Amino acid sequence: MIVLDIILNDEKIAGEISNFLIEKRYAYQTHIDTNTILTLQGKKETIRLFFITKALLYNLIESEVKEKFFSPGMIIYATPVSHINEEFGETLRKNIKAI
Repeated sequence: MIVLDIILNDEKIAGEISNFLIEKRYAYQTHIDTNTILTLQGKKETIRLFFITKALLYNLIESEVKEKFFSPGMIIYATPVSHINEEFGETLRKNIKAI
């Protein structure tokens, strides 16, 4: 399992991506946060859409999200999940697309 993050600038598009991911069974549920990114050039507000999914789906999800929803500044990355509670892990395995 991985936590897949999509960073973008538009909360409406984040909602559309979320619906797409859940409908395609790439995610069981998603989270959308508003964040501030700080750099030497200043700060800007961004939207972080994130969810737990199967690691083997990463390339497919990235490809489809970029094809349907790409916007300048979009960043997609994932972090491994080393532990997950038994009940939620089972829910994810039952509800996320089989590979």
